Amino acid sequence: MVNLEWYRTFKAVYKHKNYSKAAEELFLTQPTVSNQISMLEAAVGHKLFTRKSKGVVPTEYAKFLNNLIIESLDTLEKVEASYSRSVKKEERQYTFGISEDLYKSFVSGKMLSAFQHLTMHFENDNKKLFDLVNQGEVDAAIVREDYQTFDVLSHKIASSKLVIVGNPNLNTEELDIHIQNNDLMKIQKWLEHQTWFSHMSTNPFIKFFWLHCFNKKRPKIFTNYIIPNEYFMLQEMTEIEGVAIALKENVQTFLEDQSLKLIWESEDYPDREYYLIAHKKQEVFFEMLIKHYTD
Repeated sequence: MVNLEWYRTFKAVYKHKNYSKAAEELFLTQPTVSNQISMLEAAVGHKLFTRKSKGVVPTEYAKFLNNLIIESLDTLEKVEASYSRSVKKEERQYTFGISEDLYKSFVSGKMLSAFQHLTMHFENDNKKLFDLVNQGEVDAAIVREDYQTFDVLSHKIASSKLVIVGNPNLNTEELDIHIQNNDLMKIQKWLEHQTWFSHMSTNPFIKFFWLHCFNKKRPKIFTNYIIPNEYFMLQEMTEIEGVAIALKENVQTFLEDQSLKLIWESEDYPDREYYLIAHKKQEVFFEMLIKHYTD
């Protein structure tokens, strides 16, 4: 059976017409090169090179063999080189920006396994995250807006609704009747009398929800507990009867294990879209991430 390395050695000797120069190119010793050529000659059954005072001369059999293998060997070496570059790029240290609230859904247990070296940068302000990417301080990030600029690449990777969830022991029989009757006024009144959790003191999710579902800018809600991390907030709600508005993407695991229950998912609230962004200089990393999220 012919060894692929013999063909590599053959190619180098054929090119340089010299065993010593071929050995230098291949980082081998001259005796190793000579031995591999001898084994290849034995395998093909023909003399391939004739020794001269200043090197070797390929025989007609060598010329014929070179024409047969050179194109395939060049293609194989290009594939190997491309794979090697890809591996090196995957092994380099990347910095990825994301808000703490989105980390559990978009990174934890998913993206970490795809890269050997990854540093997370937490930032809840979308504009700051964009600036960090634009300035090259962060290689890529996930944001809630589509930034269309010359230097920053952008690709939509997900969308998620805001839903109201609560402790599974919470009695929602009355609310369920209001939802079935599509009585928005009574739904609103029921919600106003609940114990509320939020992960931001400004309550943007609550305000957005009220605006789209009830057409009101100022919800009459007192936030009982503010826990500045959506995932931790949801964990606390598994122990305390209350409600909160959160991304459906983030509550999915809680709903599946029934540690929280879905209170209301309004069709009037639009999806919140999420975009992967990266500086153009990080296009390779950007493409690797898109492949990871779309596979």
